[in-house]
Amino acid sequence: MELKICDFGLACQLETYEERRRTVCGTPNYIAPEVLNNNYGHSFEVDVWAFGVILFALFTGKPPFETNDVAATYKKIKRGEFEYPKDIEISTEAKSLINKCLI
Repeated sequence: MELKICDFGLACQLETYEERRRTVCGTPNYIAPEVLNNNYGHSFEVDVWAFGVILFALFTGKPPFETNDVAATYKKIKRGEFEYPKDIEISTEAKSLINKCLI
């Protein structure tokens, strides 16, 4: 009954809020739109996004943007297209938090 979050192989430490990264890497289902668009780089906001994906997966058993095709997954991520399963009860508060993370 211990929760462990790992896979920090691509992690980096940012020194300031203004610092941006431009690398495009990560697990497809968890990549934030800022990483895919890569216009201005990305920073702390991608961690909030990944947290929202993790929360969704914890409640539903699968990531919100998952498809059988990576390109289709990336399209859904860029558009912010996901749905909560109708057969799983998730509180309004939990949905609100997930929605706020996945903007």
